[in-house]
Amino acid sequence: MKRTVVIMAFAAALIVPVGLLGTVATAASASPPNLAAMLLKIGQMPTGWAVYSGSSNGLGCLANVLEPKSIKQTARASVEFVDEQNFPAVTERLATFRIAKTGYKKIVANLTACTRLSGTTGDEKFTGTVGQMSFPHYGDASKAFEASLTVEGMAYGETIVIVRKGNVVMDFEEADIPSVDVSQFQGFVEKAVAKLPP
Repeated sequence: MKRTVVIMAFAAALIVPVGLLGTVATAASASPPNLAAMLLKIGQMPTGWAVYSGSSNGLGCLANVLEPKSIKQTARASVEFVDEQNFPAVTERLATFRIAKTGYKKIVANLTACTRLSGTTGDEKFTGTVGQMSFPHYGDASKAFEASLTVEGMAYGETIVIVRKGNVVMDFEEADIPSVDVSQFQGFVEKAVAKLPP
């Protein structure tokens, strides 16, 4: 039981670095897009899923993915869902930047450089690797990554796709034990991308 709780906490830390943000805009953008309206809704998730309301700072180089240093966000929104059986868990984050192409390129560069993770969560040690993965192309530009981690001997996986469509950049992630069902993940991503502006 303890290990299940720790793994759940680890998953939350990895995929839920900012909690339920809603849309936040700066004065630099007089009329930011309504990003919250573009997020997936619970009715688009499979039966037995719920909105997750926890939050965390995230772990290592997989934390705060849409917040690259020196790149100014102009708006952001996020939502998290979890299967009521505890896994898998899904996070969708949207952001706009002063220059979307620059923001996207920096985010992808950061994830490309994020190849290894190690540390502790609670009193449990974790290690892992992150790498690019083959995945269908979405929007104007997209790149997918896969993380394989071990927490005290238990396998855990996460799949991440970054999509730029127009001025909106999306970070979509799914985490599961022992690994993510990529076909399910792709279905979620397609629904999410369909809600982004043309």
